[in-house]
Amino acid sequence: MGHEYALEWLDQMVNELDPRKINPENLDNDRSTAIMDKAAKEEKRLILLFKQFVFQERKNRQIKNLVNHHLSAAAGLMETASNYLNQIPTSADNFRLALGSILSCLNEVSAFIVKRYTNLVDRDMSLNKACINPHAHDLHKLRNSDIMQSNPELSELVIGAFDDVFLDERGGEITLRKLEYWASVNQAITSSGDSKKMTGAFDRLEVIMIERNFNSPLFIKYLTSKFPDALKVSGNHPQVSQSLTYLQKTFNQIPVMKNIAFDNHFDDLSLTINTWFIQEIDFQLKASNATLSELGEKAPKTGKRYERKTSDKVLCNLTVDQLSLFFKAADLSNIISARSLSAIFQSVAPHLSTPHRSDISHSSLRVKSYSAEERDKQLLLDVIDRLVEQIKEL
Repeated sequence: MGHEYALEWLDQMVNELDPRKINPENLDNDRSTAIMDKAAKEEKRLILLFKQFVFQERKNRQIKNLVNHHLSAAAGLMETASNYLNQIPTSADNFRLALGSILSCLNEVSAFIVKRYTNLVDRDMSLNKACINPHAHDLHKLRNSDIMQSNPELSELVIGAFDDVFLDERGGEITLRKLEYWASVNQAITSSGDSKKMTGAFDRLEVIMIERNFNSPLFIKYLTSKFPDALKVSGNHPQVSQSLTYLQKTFNQIPVMKNIAFDNHFDDLSLTINTWFIQEIDFQLKASNATLSELGEKAPKTGKRYERKTSDKVLCNLTVDQLSLFFKAADLSNIISARSLSAIFQSVAPHLSTPHRSDISHSSLRVKSYSAEERDKQLLLDVIDRLVEQIKEL
């Protein structure tokens, strides 16, 4: 195939059939028929060409670049041709047929490229809906399945999210990554057994969407509204905190698939929900402590009152600067891992305190991690040396 532009004639015709340049009603029948015949031949030629060109390239990178180059060009031409079709008058039948044949050719060639070279197509490239087949994964067909029927509220939310992408086109550009996401959801719902066998805090549909990092703001709102209802405890802060902790543990035990997300513009579902749990549990504990303090003030004082400033946190004999260095080093060495270093700080900060600070914000840890002082480095290394010696004695 070399490196020539295979869509040259189609590109030329889209440029020529611009209703702003020529009067669509002036295209005669002979010219329209000639364009349609040529488009049919061009479709066959291009499909044969893309069947064979893989054998003409030595490097996989070259093949990938050519596939994505032509697919991107075809998507742009289809968008332009579609816009032209919407601009021509109803009486310009010859023009409509000619331009329609060009658009059909581009659709068929693009669909072939996507199907033939799926593994090479850029997952985030914007694709024309005609290139793919979202109907093969249409969740409307599964609306009456046991899993969907067992949770109508979530079923409607999930189907609505699917429609936003592929039907209403309100969910941003259509990409192969989005198609693969919904194919995974469809396959999981289809292959799952009886939803009534599921017990515990989450039903089968909820588990499927959590596994697939369904980080839609609507799903996050759904879960955070469901959690307080599931506790069935009101007014008893310690019991609420304990129940929330158990619910968080249950949530985190659901395995999450790697490299998959509903929307890459949002934080991972796990990070957002765990942040909610941390804040809610912290609120309940503080409310519980406030209640105990009120009772303590009303009770007669029989002796010196002992107050522990960090009763609900882990006291670390390190400064905030040293803590930030410690977690940054642990992250860089893959001893601990999360979506980002900031995510680590958000997870641990609410549970830590120092001798001088009872409350540590994740933002202060993040800021301190940017610039490390040599003194803090050396003091932290001394602590690690003591830790090494302690490990040896175990």
